[in-house]
Amino acid sequence: VVISQSYITSLKIVHTMKLSLFATIALSFPPSSVVAQEAEAGNYLAFNAYGTILQIPADSEIQYDQNQNTAAGIVPTISTDHSTLHSVGNRWSAYPLPVATDADPVEIYENSVLQFTFSLNQETVSGFQAICVDADRELTGSNGQCFALTTSQGWITNMLNVAKMTAVNQTTYHSIPIGHFFTGPISYLAFLQDSDGTTVEKTKGDSEVSNLRLVREDRNKLNIEINQEMEQLENHQLSYTHKKGYVQDNNDWLMAISEDGDAVQVNGNQWKALPLNSPYNITHFTVIEFDIVVNDPGDFHSICLDSNLDADADAGEIPCVTFMTPIDDVFHVLTTEIVADQSKRLVVPFGQIMGLLGGESTVVNYLVFVQDNDVGDKRGGRSTYSNLRLYEEDRMPIKIEVFGQNVTIPNIQDSMTSSSSNTYVQDLKDQVQSVSSDGKKITAYGNSWKRYKLDTPFEVSKSTMLKFTFEATVEIEGHTFCLLGDTHNMEDGRDDCFSVSGKDITRSTSSHKKMSPWTEDGETTEYEFLVGNYFTGPVMYLGFAQDNDKAHTVTRAEGESSISNIEIYNLPSLTIGLDTGSFAIANDQVSYESTTQDSTPVRDHLAIVSPDGLSITSHGNMWRALPISPPIPASDLGDFVVSFDYHLKEAPQFVGICFEDNLEFGNYDDPNDNRLDPKRCMLLNSFEEQTNHVWFHGYEPAIGEPHRYVANLSKMPFERFYNWNYLVIITDNDEGDKSGGEMTISNIHITTSLTSCLKDVGYAFQLSDCTIDNFLAAVKNQMSDSNCPGGDNVDPLLELMASFEAKQEMEVYKKIEHICKSSYEPSEYDFTKTISSETQLVKEYIDGGTVLNYERDAEGSSLAKDGAGIGLSDQLAASHLLTWPKHHALDQCDVGAAMCCWVDSRSTTALEDNTDVCYVNMKSSRRTAHVADGYSIYGDSSEGAVNCHGFAWGTDSGSISSALKGNALFKVGFQNNFYEGLKGNVEQVPGAPMCGCIDRMPVVTSAGCTKVADDTSVVDVTYDKTIGAFSAKFTMGTITYEDCGDLNTHYKTLLDADDSVNAAYIDTRLVGEGGCNVAINKFLSGKGLIKTA
Repeated sequence: VVISQSYITSLKIVHTMKLSLFATIALSFPPSSVVAQEAEAGNYLAFNAYGTILQIPADSEIQYDQNQNTAAGIVPTISTDHSTLHSVGNRWSAYPLPVATDADPVEIYENSVLQFTFSLNQETVSGFQAICVDADRELTGSNGQCFALTTSQGWITNMLNVAKMTAVNQTTYHSIPIGHFFTGPISYLAFLQDSDGTTVEKTKGDSEVSNLRLVREDRNKLNIEINQEMEQLENHQLSYTHKKGYVQDNNDWLMAISEDGDAVQVNGNQWKALPLNSPYNITHFTVIEFDIVVNDPGDFHSICLDSNLDADADAGEIPCVTFMTPIDDVFHVLTTEIVADQSKRLVVPFGQIMGLLGGESTVVNYLVFVQDNDVGDKRGGRSTYSNLRLYEEDRMPIKIEVFGQNVTIPNIQDSMTSSSSNTYVQDLKDQVQSVSSDGKKITAYGNSWKRYKLDTPFEVSKSTMLKFTFEATVEIEGHTFCLLGDTHNMEDGRDDCFSVSGKDITRSTSSHKKMSPWTEDGETTEYEFLVGNYFTGPVMYLGFAQDNDKAHTVTRAEGESSISNIEIYNLPSLTIGLDTGSFAIANDQVSYESTTQDSTPVRDHLAIVSPDGLSITSHGNMWRALPISPPIPASDLGDFVVSFDYHLKEAPQFVGICFEDNLEFGNYDDPNDNRLDPKRCMLLNSFEEQTNHVWFHGYEPAIGEPHRYVANLSKMPFERFYNWNYLVIITDNDEGDKSGGEMTISNIHITTSLTSCLKDVGYAFQLSDCTIDNFLAAVKNQMSDSNCPGGDNVDPLLELMASFEAKQEMEVYKKIEHICKSSYEPSEYDFTKTISSETQLVKEYIDGGTVLNYERDAEGSSLAKDGAGIGLSDQLAASHLLTWPKHHALDQCDVGAAMCCWVDSRSTTALEDNTDVCYVNMKSSRRTAHVADGYSIYGDSSEGAVNCHGFAWGTDSGSISSALKGNALFKVGFQNNFYEGLKGNVEQVPGAPMCGCIDRMPVVTSAGCTKVADDTSVVDVTYDKTIGAFSAKFTMGTITYEDCGDLNTHYKTLLDADDSVNAAYIDTRLVGEGGCNVAINKFLSGKGLIKTA
């Protein structure tokens, strides 16, 4: 219910009565005085005029106007209680009002109200019933007014027609504010019952007027809360016109304001304006809020705020909103539809609907209620407004992140559209998108196409990313987010709108791009994509469109979605070191070689540059180029020495890096291509045979092995190279979905002039262990001591690249290892020559052959005699570096570990069983097995007793551990487990050598371990500046031997912390107790097999 209950209760009258437009609750009568003319005793009509009872004689009746009465007419009668005048048939009766001596005539004031009860007993013929107050007896003129109470001939043009006519056998109570229509003295009270036609027809009509009363009442004022202050608007109702003065209002009627002032009821066709107490400044944020109930729908129902009394629709002003589906297409129609007889609270964003934007405003002076009804007598339509509020909405601004800065966007919601003609309106202006309390979430309801203007535009470049979260709470036809330029139209010629959900969006169009993944009803999706790959240019507005044209809903108010956590950022530029400084390569990725090689579109397969700009990572198939802008001339690159760190995490088919002058992959073997396009790429890894020689080849690290590359490209050479235009990374994978493969390149640096700072400096240093890392560290210290350019960032590897005139880093590492290894030569001793003068004996022994393996002491042989040379060699094992035998099983032990495994004993003592054999891969030991390929599967302990014992020295071949590996082999394979104590461990696991690098040995569960060390030896290194060469001298310390427990555990103590590759590899060779089944099945899976038991 709209009107307060107390007001409704006070209006209750007996069921036979009907309230007119002018009904009021003032039914009580105050004490009255009496003024009377001479009249027959008791035969008068009582008229209470402002508390004075005027006794109007029944016989004082005279005709009102001219020629209306007939001789056969019936004189009205008055009830015995003097309250009721009863008229029958055609009769226009006027009664002079009695006036006290020396008194003024009865006066009609602005607040005068005529109150009475009217009953219709019989209708007239083509006539009406009316009541008049007048200064004379003329119907015309401005000194009186007649009010038609009911009519059978239609609208009475020269009278005021009450809004609700009285029907036959009905009684209505009327309270007419006659002072609104005229003021001044009156001398007559007239009662008109007009019935036209034949003599008989003129007898028709029967009505009664009772309880006549003239009072002065202050009109009820309309309460309205304006910016949190309660105000009362004077009940001064003015007609509101349309289209520059076109009168729509029915001046006969007024709106009824409730006694408490909280409600106003509109009956019939009315266009009424109430003046505001003071002008109000309408802005974008102005809201008018009220309860509305429409009991009888008219053509349309609207509310307006205007500066004047004309809607001026032709001029485009239209300061009104319509909130019930109109018959006429007028004003701004609200999306929220009103249902008859149902109360609805409306919150109308009036300023937004008027199209006022930031800084714009307009002043209004009137609050207008429009109830339009052009049907019939225009009496149809009833609506009630209550609890009105007018205020400025405090909207939360939108907060987004743009290029790392928090940006606040005013919550000013302008309309946007999608129209090739640029005129079609998509937005419903009354729909307000809400913003969360933290400003980070925008929610759209119903059909809503809004754009938000940024205070400061930003620029989208090719490397600009867009990130946001979208939630489709109630999916409707379309949901789209835009980064607009200076336009309100999605069809602006650039791809800057992105649809993420919607039942009717099936593909990309000229106005929007259909994104993936697609958000379905009830889902939430986080989007992050390279928006710069769709368009570049300025962004002046954010746009959020939710389309609802009722394809799937009853009204356009349905549908809800939100967008949040909007972030605009540029992909990090890739930082390239250049001599002592650096430069940045914009992250504008393009395809290299061709789009058929690269995974496209590029925006969906980006190489990832780290936030600090120091690394770039590829995932899956990727042939990607980053433009160098501006290009660097070859003459500026000088020696063009490139260094970078490389880490392959997952193997593709091959990996490369290119330093290109164009986007074509050079082919050195093709004269046509080579003539135009020499090779520019370094191969970093290949897991397939490379048939075309388009690469510069170098070291290929294992998966997971970090490696630093340094390449002097000027020495490769780079032929006909004039400008460096692109940095290219290649991760090629054409298998399956092409997603396999991941690698990272970091710390890319260009040195344009590779010169040795120390070439003219003689210096020396001492190393406790002559490893590559220790050697480089000592050179770096010398560079610092010599104040070489670069300060704390001096690079010893580049220094040695220059000193050794190397092309690639591996040449430097090999030089260092050679320097270190050469220092050990004076201290080396070849123990194999002491064991036997037969050069093949030791080699065949390592493979598990010779009499040393085959003879048995229990059968008359003598290990003490056969192995006497071993005992002699052992006397030198503490004072010499025993040489590493040349043998295929011991060649290229890249992981720095070896092992011996025996399956028998030639002595009377049984072989100690300390491990289980899982399998033997004969392809790895084909020269021992004498087969190209094959394997043996064990793993269930059925192989009998097996003993394995190993040693490790790490991966640096210049270290003292590497220099002592021959000592370790001698002790493990010859002395400790064979000759010493006549232990006699012999013979190999079939298909494998007896001793060998761990990759050629059987896969077993575990192995014993012997450690050989010389912690007191040193290597003195000297650089002779006169000849530009290094020399080294080794000083022997004390060689020690000790048991190191488990080989797997000991090996990992020798590795660098980041050497996860070799640590993982040793786990595949020494698999641990119970690990055989997993190891076997992993091996067999490569052959399409599985071990089930």
